[in-house]
Amino acid sequence: MLSLLEARPGNTVHRVAQRVRFADDLEALWYLRQDVLTSLAEIDGEPSARRQMRRINSLFKGGLPQTMGPRVHRFTA
Repeated sequence: MLSLLEARPGNTVHRVAQRVRFADDLEALWYLRQDVLTSLAEIDGEPSARRQMRRINSLFKGGLPQTMGPRVHRFTA
């Protein structure tokens, strides 16, 4: 997460990077993903930010309880 944020300018990005840097555990980092995504989207656009976050999301596999995984949205017809 830090590597994605470090090269980006701005106070908001800096604040998010600080929160990531001082996160206490994996769960805290999990919940910071949305803030990182938002910061990246403001600079790079949402499609690019989502692509970048896919790599980050994969790092959490096996480290969190299943109930904390990404939500799968299913549409019924």
